[in-house]
Amino acid sequence: MTLDYDEIRFLTEPRSVFVDWDLSSKCNYRCSYCSPSSHDGKIDFPSIDVVKRVVDKIQYEYAGIKDYAVYNLLGGEPTIWNKFEECSRYIKQVNPKNQLQILTNGNRTLSWWQRNINYIDRVILTVHVAQADIKELVNKFNALSTNSYIEFQIALDIAVFDKCVEYFYYAKENLNSNIHLSAKTLLKILSDPGVMEYTDAQREVIKKITEKPARPATQNRFVKLHNNQVVDDRVNMFDMILQKQNNWKDWACWIGIDTITITVAGDFKIGSMCNPHLILGNIRDLNFNIPKIPVRCNYSECGCLTDIYTKKLKYYNGPTL
Repeated sequence: MTLDYDEIRFLTEPRSVFVDWDLSSKCNYRCSYCSPSSHDGKIDFPSIDVVKRVVDKIQYEYAGIKDYAVYNLLGGEPTIWNKFEECSRYIKQVNPKNQLQILTNGNRTLSWWQRNINYIDRVILTVHVAQADIKELVNKFNALSTNSYIEFQIALDIAVFDKCVEYFYYAKENLNSNIHLSAKTLLKILSDPGVMEYTDAQREVIKKITEKPARPATQNRFVKLHNNQVVDDRVNMFDMILQKQNNWKDWACWIGIDTITITVAGDFKIGSMCNPHLILGNIRDLNFNIPKIPVRCNYSECGCLTDIYTKKLKYYNGPTL
């Protein structure tokens, strides 16, 4: 496939580092497309003292090149953590510009969200259709008074595909206008590359599903550029994955600079699903430095949204890992 662009990134390049932090394997759902290790409960949440040292470490490491950090808390379900509020407060205390984003199933009660939403800048809510009640979720988040960005992502589970489509259109009809809505194509197993094997008929249905942007629009757009000129200002990564366009082999990728990953085992790592050798250290021993130079991609498929939504250059002559 011939690519019509030589750079892909956010339109306004971030002055932040995106910290993708898989906190634990404790979850109140058991989704078939999640690896059992994502919800088996064998790995507990880190202690709050460890968390605070990690936040201090991120602040120190990136102080010279970034203005703040965006902490993306996930795995299995971050909202069930009894130290969530204390963690959230500390992230803001270390740097008031820091932001908190959570990946959640939205299952906690309205009163929990009302107590905690002021600490959360962005809520990315995956609607796991086989286990969720879309009416309950819509009513709950419609009732939440907040300026935080909220996005519903309807997970298009091949096993209950028709119900997923039904849920999407119910949410599109009933969600408040300040809540963003999109449909999310799924990997066979979320921890591994390889999209679900949707039928041709299902792919046609997916093509007709259009997201419902929040009003006012608050998200920084992801764009493709050629010779430093924008050639596509509305990149939809779920579509790119479905169409197998998520290939940037030999490009320079800004993982480690714009993003850093902390795995469920506590490893600091460059790249979420790629480069298993690029483990820098662990949250329990922070005596290491983060290189902060681009990585030359060696993969024919990029399967993690955190890595996908990271700046990439086709032609880059500087040093790389």
